[in-house]
Amino acid sequence: MSSLKALPGLVLLVAGLPALAGARVPPVASYRIEATWDEERKALAGRETITFVNRTGRPFDDVVLHLYLNGFRNTRSTLFRALPPPSGSDGFGYCELKRIAPSGGEDLTRRATFASGAAGNPDDRTLVRVPLPRPVAPGETLVLEVDFESRLPRGLLRTGWKDDFVLAGQWFPKLAKATEAGWRGRPFHPFTEFFADFGDYDVTLLLPAEVKGRVAVTGRVVEESGGDAGRVRVRARAEDVHDFAFAFSPRFEVKSEKVAPKGLPAVEVRLYLQPDHRRSRERYLRAAREGLALYGSWLGPYPYPILTIVDPPTGSGAEAMEYPTLLTGGATWLSPAAGGEPGAVVLHELAHQWFQGVVATDEVSEAHLDEGLATWIAARAVTRLQGPPSPVLEAFGVPFALRLSRPLPEGEAQDALDQAVFSRSDPTLRESWRALDDAAVRTNAYSRTALLLESVARTTGEQPLTAAVAEYARRFAFRHPTTRDFLDVVGEVASVEARSLLERGWASAGTADFAVTKADTARMRPPAGFLGEGPRRAWAAPAPGGGAWESTVVVQRLGELPWPVEVELRFEGGHVVKRTWDGHGEWIRYRATGPRLLSAVVDPGRACLLDVNRLNDGLATEPDPTAARAWGHRLRFLAQNVLELFALVAALPGAVR
Repeated sequence: MSSLKALPGLVLLVAGLPALAGARVPPVASYRIEATWDEERKALAGRETITFVNRTGRPFDDVVLHLYLNGFRNTRSTLFRALPPPSGSDGFGYCELKRIAPSGGEDLTRRATFASGAAGNPDDRTLVRVPLPRPVAPGETLVLEVDFESRLPRGLLRTGWKDDFVLAGQWFPKLAKATEAGWRGRPFHPFTEFFADFGDYDVTLLLPAEVKGRVAVTGRVVEESGGDAGRVRVRARAEDVHDFAFAFSPRFEVKSEKVAPKGLPAVEVRLYLQPDHRRSRERYLRAAREGLALYGSWLGPYPYPILTIVDPPTGSGAEAMEYPTLLTGGATWLSPAAGGEPGAVVLHELAHQWFQGVVATDEVSEAHLDEGLATWIAARAVTRLQGPPSPVLEAFGVPFALRLSRPLPEGEAQDALDQAVFSRSDPTLRESWRALDDAAVRTNAYSRTALLLESVARTTGEQPLTAAVAEYARRFAFRHPTTRDFLDVVGEVASVEARSLLERGWASAGTADFAVTKADTARMRPPAGFLGEGPRRAWAAPAPGGGAWESTVVVQRLGELPWPVEVELRFEGGHVVKRTWDGHGEWIRYRATGPRLLSAVVDPGRACLLDVNRLNDGLATEPDPTAARAWGHRLRFLAQNVLELFALVAALPGAVR
């Protein structure tokens, strides 16, 4: 093969050199970026140097770049096809590729073509393909220089601005994921997130001077100095990450503390807080403090020296999002502590630091491996650290927490998740970006997967499944695993049954619904009719029953998803019989002779949280008026409170009479 060094403008370095000191993974896609913020235009003028190390076994004769902000370019984009259009120009944005060239080489911009991918939208501009003068062979390195301009929209879908607050997410031209099959990149879909290679980032930002000391970044700020024309120059560095985001606001109040969980590395936690959210400061920090310790014991140590929490303005579109080493929360100035926020959202986004930040699965195709695992782990963490949250209602715009007279039992926070968790259109194992709509993606990625995992834990054992998830997080750190990898670990560490139940739940788009459809009991009648044979045959008249009771129970599977369930039969005198049904058939019938049957219940321990209708789970052989009386008391209590509220309003000064 001819020498690649002879090709003008194409810089190919020897790969395989050790990573930077302290790094945990050899870099694949690294970035050096310089960008200047234009406050009036809400735009960043930038220049980046991309260093791509081909660690696959195949050559690449082109590069594929994500221009995510072009999803906000116009209503023809794949992103806006499924979203209501903004009402004004400030709701649109773009990422314009000004120049792209190998280091010191010719400008390749004119060769660039937009790729619609499987989305089949020729008007989409979020994925661009650039042919190279010469392929990048396995083990070699390509250095690209890119000039670009990015305009941020008013806050929407993980990026943008509101007033003097800015969150820049997916703001720079970014390499698609390099795989053995080629570049793995998809147009920016409205219902999925991102996928990229690990690398090192060195980012310099020229920002308004008033935000000095108030710039939150992926990694840490290593240098901050005054710039020209009332600007501040901020330099940040991050190693072993697959993305870089930053946020700034002159109104941020910054709080920093060192968190050192017992037996785990120390982490600096930095909180960038809105001043009107001061009452949430300790809730933010407590959730981070306790979450780092708990997740560290469950999933392994947090692998970075810093964790940054950004508290965005209410309604900014930046709430509840994760980036490597940086997450956004969500609070309002009157958020009641009993409602669990912002602690619950911090614990969810913090879980992403492992599943999205370190394990780094393909969120575009297998969103359940990130969002589902994070939702399940976070629900357990919220229950452990905060207890079940109280419902929050609003009256005249003021939120308040309801105090439950009977709090939920410990360990049942997962039960409070939305149980309408079935997408009739798409099984979870279908690639997320191919799903019908946002409801299908969110259902499968969040609630269905979280409830499926909890159901497996309750059915096959909590400890084996949690051990399997911990081993998965450890074994596949920085390795971009797939659903198959996760299932293999579950089968190896937990059990074959646990793996089978997970795979079955992910492969089906149907519901789980088990019902007791019959529960009868009656005194056994003596035999009647012609009894005996030949000359011994005699007539016996029907007679009333007496003595033992004969009971029949029928349990049906009304949904499509089979699941092993327990059936509990309760008899007079306190006698209880429990049977296990594998749930594969359409129905099963139980017959019993002995004491009188009182009731039959399927899944009394609520092991299968996927059951969409709990009202049909049990039947009593005799009507019980207790429930009706209880609801009657509740309705009378509600009516009394409503009437008192009307009386109070009528008594206020100036009330219309």
